[in-house]
Amino acid sequence: MPTAAAPAQAPVALPPVASPVGRLISSDSIPVGGFTPGMILADRYRIIGLLGRGGMGEVYRADDLKLGQPVALKFLPKSLADDPVRRERLFAEVRIARQVSHPNICRVYDIGELEGQHFLTMEYIDGEDLASLLKRIGSLHGTKALDIAKQLCAGLAAAHDKGVLHRDLKPANVMLDGRGRVRITDFGLAVAAEDEVPAGDVSGTPAYMAPEQFAGKGASVRSDIYALGLVLYELYTGRRAFQAATLAELREKKEGPLPQAPSEIAREIDPIVERVILRCLEKDPRQRPASVAHVAGALPGGDPLATAIAAGETPSPEMVAASGSKEGLKPWIAWACLTFVVLGMAAAVLVGKRNYLFERVPVAQPPEVLVKTARDILAVAGYTESPRDSAFGFERYTRYFAYVAETDASPRRWNDIPDLAVQFWYRQSPDPIGHWRTLAGMVWTRAGVTRSDPPMLQQGEGIVGLDARGRLTYLSVIPRTEDLPTGAPQTPDWSPLFRASGLDPSDWTVAEPDWTQPSSADTRASWSGHLPGFPRFPMRIEAAACRGKPVLWKLIGPWDHPARSAPATATFSIVVVYLLGLLGSAFFTRRNLRMGRGDRRGANRLAFFCYGVYMTAWIFGEHHRLTTGGFSQFVVSNSLAMGTAFTVWLMYLGLEPFVRRRWPGSLVSWNRALTGSFRDPLVGRDLIVGFMLGILGLLLLALKYDLALRLGTPPAPPYSGYNFAELDIITGAPAAVSRILDSVVWATCSGLAMFFPIFLLRVLLRRDWIALALVFVMWMGGSGPYYSLFPDLTLQAFVSLAGLFVLFRFGLLALASYFLFTAIFAGFPITLNWSAWYSGMGLAGMILLLGLTIYAFHTSLGGQPLFGRASLED
Repeated sequence: MPTAAAPAQAPVALPPVASPVGRLISSDSIPVGGFTPGMILADRYRIIGLLGRGGMGEVYRADDLKLGQPVALKFLPKSLADDPVRRERLFAEVRIARQVSHPNICRVYDIGELEGQHFLTMEYIDGEDLASLLKRIGSLHGTKALDIAKQLCAGLAAAHDKGVLHRDLKPANVMLDGRGRVRITDFGLAVAAEDEVPAGDVSGTPAYMAPEQFAGKGASVRSDIYALGLVLYELYTGRRAFQAATLAELREKKEGPLPQAPSEIAREIDPIVERVILRCLEKDPRQRPASVAHVAGALPGGDPLATAIAAGETPSPEMVAASGSKEGLKPWIAWACLTFVVLGMAAAVLVGKRNYLFERVPVAQPPEVLVKTARDILAVAGYTESPRDSAFGFERYTRYFAYVAETDASPRRWNDIPDLAVQFWYRQSPDPIGHWRTLAGMVWTRAGVTRSDPPMLQQGEGIVGLDARGRLTYLSVIPRTEDLPTGAPQTPDWSPLFRASGLDPSDWTVAEPDWTQPSSADTRASWSGHLPGFPRFPMRIEAAACRGKPVLWKLIGPWDHPARSAPATATFSIVVVYLLGLLGSAFFTRRNLRMGRGDRRGANRLAFFCYGVYMTAWIFGEHHRLTTGGFSQFVVSNSLAMGTAFTVWLMYLGLEPFVRRRWPGSLVSWNRALTGSFRDPLVGRDLIVGFMLGILGLLLLALKYDLALRLGTPPAPPYSGYNFAELDIITGAPAAVSRILDSVVWATCSGLAMFFPIFLLRVLLRRDWIALALVFVMWMGGSGPYYSLFPDLTLQAFVSLAGLFVLFRFGLLALASYFLFTAIFAGFPITLNWSAWYSGMGLAGMILLLGLTIYAFHTSLGGQPLFGRASLED
């Protein structure tokens, strides 16, 4: 048909068409005037056809003859043209829509008037709306759906950045052009965010309104995000999230629980996308993402941490775990890390020979031989009854090392160390040992019964102490009353005990006893002299007997004091700090849980893990007895395990959200490991980085003894492992398993205890350099006593700085793996003296560390070939 100008008279009205969209502001169809194709309006626009009709008027496709481009014309109905509110809304749509210019928003050009009818001109989009597309094909998935979701987020975020709230986002107002590009249309209900909306305003499409809009509380950015979640739900499932026959039913459903999970409808949906959708649909606006940029960042391929931090939000643990690199290390970097750790372990063993106690004072005999020696000594003393219960172990004689460190400042003060510096103890009893054990002993030791805990109280109990060569240093027995001979007190023959001590009685001078006599003794004796080869140490022997049977034999050096030691204040200080930390964590935990920021799932997993490992270590390390006392030990140990787990749970819930809010990158690999993703490349990378830091610390520890000798400064005492672990491990395989498991708990708790206060200081002080200085002082505080300024503290400072770098660069998992590596390496007697009976235990420790390192290396590659792209075929 030829193109013709529109007649001067009013347009002929077309039959009304029912609106497919219902609105609260107008649910009935509105009769409007129509235009036939070919008509020219305002001497500029040629009508091509009707595109659609809704509650706010009709939309036509037209050609702009002046500019030569297609446009869309939106007309306000004649019946509403005289309504100042409706007319102003049309004008506002133009004013607001023209503020936003973005590829994913339909552009609005201008407003015009024809015979009393107002219309606006906008961009024509050659495509179809999302509602009709979903009705035709059902749903979208994979890359296409994700692409649409990201474009929707980009367009809506652009509107929000300009302070515009759409208030009517739905699939019918989302157009897809022929190239698949998304356009958000219909800003007829849009308002500026700063504009005041009348109380009770419920403008919008009911099916896509947020609960607060239903309640008349007005719209906000988060209500647009709610509508976005509904659109995405429908995009991925092909169904509306809430199906209802009436408005009352719809309101009730939206105020209730979340809708059916999208994965129950469309199983191929990405779990990350599902979490984003469900979070957008939270009933409480405060629980939804704070911005559309946050939603976009949380989608696969986005940067959720950057968007969350930019929006001032706390990213969820799942978002933290999903962020960051998912690719493995480059093969050459992984190989370099593996080589550094392996060669570093070999170097630490070679160079550190002079720095480890078991190398300086080798234990000559295995525990089985030493136990027999102790029993033979008891038999020589007259105690031949077979015991019902017994226990044994090794210990470092800490009083000797403290005395030498305080009295000798020469560089060679540790050149000659007497064998009594390492002692083997054996105790036996005719009844189960220790019906009751002190709480302090249960807290501070993982080796079950010790030399002094539980206290020796039962008749018939005896304790024998031997030095590293199996010579007697201590004997104490509580004799049975009925086993004592009758008659006058008798002086026993002390020569067998002299021989058991490796001493010649003729070299010792009789002295006056000055130690407290045991309550069961009736005879006392004392001698003074020197240890063979150690004339610089004046020594004493204190002995006592009852009815001719020895009940005490003790080799006493200048480091021993007869007076009771004053109670140490260190334990009290530790308890005070612990209680203050517990109270502070409880305060923050309550606050975080009320605000919905606490990672309950992660805290529960961590607490159960610590509890399970602690109790497993107790099973292997405790001295078990099927008695009432044994049951009490289980109750106490179980309570301590639960206390440890609760402390970790409380601290994690109280402090972890602060780190996740401000420095979430430091928790990425940690959260992945916490969810069981142990094969994740980032987990492997941070494990091997922590191992490298451990090797660095061990190498410096190994070097500092020789360095101190070269510089003429007094070196630190020989190292005997974490909590003297190496001395416990050589007692047997169960003790070794217990120590390994204990090291896992210790590394986890130490990492948390070091990690969280660091970031909390950064939050409180608001100046990184002050926080780092305090952290450095805290780290240096773990150097231990009797350390010289150089090289000990200097090298420790270097390790501390390296640790801080690893902490801030790689995060919590790397720090915890550092503690684990050093605890295992220092806990095993790794030696090159293959003739030593404990060399097999040291080799087992080395194999364990190599296995962990190879696992971390292989995991860090992320499935890449070991040698990159190279292959045998090449």
